[in-house]
Amino acid sequence: MQVYGVDLAEWYAAGRWVALLDFIDMLPSASRLNEAITNDPEAAALLAEQYLASRGEAEDEDAGAPRVSEYGLANKQLGDLLNEMKQVKQAIIASAGMKPKSEKPSPTPRTGIEKAIAAAERKWAEDFIQQFGFSPDDI
Repeated sequence: MQVYGVDLAEWYAAGRWVALLDFIDMLPSASRLNEAITNDPEAAALLAEQYLASRGEAEDEDAGAPRVSEYGLANKQLGDLLNEMKQVKQAIIASAGMKPKSEKPSPTPRTGIEKAIAAAERKWAEDFIQQFGFSPDDI
């Protein structure tokens, strides 16, 4: 089968397993392959086991964030709309005299640039507070 100039049967026959796995990893999350994997009882049991084993670990800040390659203008606009609706809901609850719970904004992709900016800001803050005798752990 030829996909974008790639002969997958040729890769399979040549034993190019890493290339095949890399190609499969690049598939969008809404692909038929991922649907088949999530509906396979053995794969579902394995994924559930991995999830339960990782629950005790620190929560990943990127958890639930979509991939940049799968996040387009429509996704951004729907996320913005969802965030606005959450704010309207909070305003209605507050106007009724109750205290609204805090709402998390809809997840957006986290790029390497944003992570680098956050790391640079953290480093600046650590350097700044050390001038006053505080430890970076105090942040």
